[in-house]
Amino acid sequence: MRNNEIGFEIKALNNLIKRRVEMSETKEEVEHLTGVHGFVIGYISDHDDEDIFQRDIEEKFEIRRSTATGIINLMEKNGLIIREKVDYDARLKKLVLTDKAREINKLIEEDISRIEKTIAEGIDEADLETFRRVVKKMKDNLNNDMKNKGGRCNA
Repeated sequence: MRNNEIGFEIKALNNLIKRRVEMSETKEEVEHLTGVHGFVIGYISDHDDEDIFQRDIEEKFEIRRSTATGIINLMEKNGLIIREKVDYDARLKKLVLTDKAREINKLIEEDISRIEKTIAEGIDEADLETFRRVVKKMKDNLNNDMKNKGGRCNA
């Protein structure tokens, strides 16, 4: 593989994962739920003991503010999250899952587990760990390059 094919391969893999998520069993049971919404619900659920804000979603998923705003607005419109004020800063509103989102989170977790198992099938743990390290290094390289060029990171 030539060095200039890395981005293409990552994009192709991302497209396959997105398509698989979109055809999931959970998707059929939950109207208006996208793969991204499922991941956001899972992230908020996994951090139930913390206040989660839009900036946390931006950082975790490495998306721009405008993208996160669109995702959160649609999730709020579809009754998956609500924004609640916090006592310690009147400017901030934390993201809270609705009962509807909590109910479907169990289904989402089961589906994600099946997808992750499929992705990793036939790959030993040492190779998966190498993959995780390489991806982290690639992300660091790109973030550092963007910083050096005066661009935004976590795009």
